[in-house]
Amino acid sequence: MPKRIRSIVLFGLGAFVACTMGDLSCKVHANEKSTNGREPVNVIWHPDPPYALNENEIPTGFEIDLWRMIAENRKIPYRITRANTFGELLEAIGSGRADVAMGGILINENRSKRFKFTFPTATSEFKIYELKQEESTALRLLQVTTSKEVLLIFVGVALIACFFAVPVWLLERNRLNLIHEKKRHQLILILQKTLLLSTDHTQKSKTRIISIVSLFARVLLTAYFASYILKTASNAQKSSDQEVIVSLDNATLKGKTFASLPDSIQESILKAKGIKQISCELMPECIQQLESGLADAILADNQSMQTALQQMPSAPNIKPTSKTLTTLFIAYGMSKNFLDDPRSSAINDAIARSYYDGTYTKLSQTWLRQ
Repeated sequence: MPKRIRSIVLFGLGAFVACTMGDLSCKVHANEKSTNGREPVNVIWHPDPPYALNENEIPTGFEIDLWRMIAENRKIPYRITRANTFGELLEAIGSGRADVAMGGILINENRSKRFKFTFPTATSEFKIYELKQEESTALRLLQVTTSKEVLLIFVGVALIACFFAVPVWLLERNRLNLIHEKKRHQLILILQKTLLLSTDHTQKSKTRIISIVSLFARVLLTAYFASYILKTASNAQKSSDQEVIVSLDNATLKGKTFASLPDSIQESILKAKGIKQISCELMPECIQQLESGLADAILADNQSMQTALQQMPSAPNIKPTSKTLTTLFIAYGMSKNFLDDPRSSAINDAIARSYYDGTYTKLSQTWLRQ
């Protein structure tokens, strides 16, 4: 090959390699820029303990702490702002003003049409909660012992004792050790001995048999008393079991007023069922409405309710009055505009990996298993 042609070929190959390497360098540089992000990710949150809350004016909670770990490990810069209301949070992520939203956002089909969810960050349970005015044990015991049935049982014991004490006295009143006692005192003594289930006041066979029969009669009455107490306890348990709500379609809910967060899944469910409700922005506010009597019940996820009760100065006696109505899945919300950003897949991947690298277990022990 002539020297001139060889030079041209070598020059062409060099130019091609240079262009190719330059193109690859540009792509790598572009990917690095998009991964590291020249523009920080816009994160928005709304208080919903234990997922997101203010602690000494610093955003924290399960989802926020998880986000910080992900952002640190993946080197994702971000700006974090707080939404004034839960509805504002949903609007910001749905319109694309924010890239990622967090704060106990429950996954459902309607929300999936407005924005995308990441891999679930937590699970919880839907239950109905009501304020329980439990009576003291002493008061309940007093109510049982003063009931009509129990009073009749005590009257029966007294009548049985008198019924058997009188013939015993008639047969035993002429004993030497009783001869100096007045008739009234004799009768009281024998009545007292009969009530104490004693037979040492009898000396004749007839009176001893009468005392034994008296004892047997009162044993039967005592057995009836015990069966009444057990029946009362069983009926109370059955009544308590019947009050447990197993479905939101239960007709008893029609007369209740629920406290619920605006724009929440709880609100939409209750609205669809035609159940009366009043608004409250945060769970503690909902609990206060329950305490004040403005609301009869709250439809809430178990973790949010338990955390809110634990954080209140004096936790009210609020108990679930339903079984688990449904299992809930909580996740970060992602704007559809943000899905083209490579960091969105990196975030989703990091959430999934947190289940295996110990991050999820560590955070859940702090926030979800209090």
